Amino acid sequence: MESVTPARIFDLAVIGAGPAGTSAAITAARAGFNVVLFEAGSFPRHKVCGEFISGEALPILKSLLSDGGLLADAPRIKGARIFLDGRKVDFTVDPAAISLSRHVLDLNLWNSAIGAGVYGRSRTRVTGVETGESLFSISSEGETVHARAVVNAAGRWSNLVHSKRVTGDRWIGLKQHFFENGQAPHCDLYFFPGGYCGVQSLGDGTVNAAAMVRADAARNLASVFKENLDLAKRSRKWRPATEPVATSPLLFGAPRTSDAETILVGDAAAFIDPFAGDGISIALHSGRLAAVSLAPYLRGECSLQVALSSYDHAYRDLLEPALRAAALLRFLLQLPKALRLTALSLIQFPLLARLAVQKTRLRKAA
Repeated sequence: MESVTPARIFDLAVIGAGPAGTSAAITAARAGFNVVLFEAGSFPRHKVCGEFISGEALPILKSLLSDGGLLADAPRIKGARIFLDGRKVDFTVDPAAISLSRHVLDLNLWNSAIGAGVYGRSRTRVTGVETGESLFSISSEGETVHARAVVNAAGRWSNLVHSKRVTGDRWIGLKQHFFENGQAPHCDLYFFPGGYCGVQSLGDGTVNAAAMVRADAARNLASVFKENLDLAKRSRKWRPATEPVATSPLLFGAPRTSDAETILVGDAAAFIDPFAGDGISIALHSGRLAAVSLAPYLRGECSLQVALSSYDHAYRDLLEPALRAAALLRFLLQLPKALRLTALSLIQFPLLARLAVQKTRLRKAA
């Protein structure tokens, strides 16, 4: 970890070192800017995540990572299956996705950021960001640094966002790795009233089970597994490979691209339904978009307000269609049983199945 001199002025401060934050930090550092990256935790670490990386995200991820072999060795996911109300629907995932643990991914992105010249500050929680006339003051435990621009990648319930989103239902996220024999190269989605659980192989004899569930429906994975008969049968043979992790609340709402002149990326900007499989892709693309949008301002070619507006337009053009489509699919899957079965029957047709997958993907690469 690089040390940071409190009196030093950085071009860019990035708060949060997940895929969105490291994408912004690496992109800006490679463009020649001085970047400081704050992370409240340390690496490696587990995060609640489906650990599904869509094919649309692979080019940008490959460009960010210093270890090219990491993606080449990851299991390819070419198919997805939905289990709902005793029925199963198969989808083709094209382009193929990969399965990669956040324990591995986040550590490698952090190392790539440090290798790009980013000043990394792990185990450092940012407690406040103040806007000055031309500089931001970023306060953490024991020090204050200054930067000309700030990217907030601290997640959907960042303490740095001034106004919080609200949601009618309280959703929680749960995740754990399990040992399983005879794994198939699929992403399996098990739906039930009040939530869903995604399961996929990590290629090392383990599967990742990640659930999004209403707090009144289940509070732990053991309860989640009982909610779907197909999942209950499958999970009986599992043995824990890691400790469970949880996060809450999961907040849905309209995208917000800035707050008090700081740029929001990843889940801090918007939270896509996890079953859409595009969360990591959106994080990576929004981080890069933020750095690219801020570059003209950092070079003295435009004002910060122009840079914020540029990011807002680029973000909505690239990401909003996928967010809307995922929200629509969530609505359909929460309909009463008879209507759910009708919707499920329709999307069994290959053309409609492909359309359902494509509409939850980014429209173009950033």
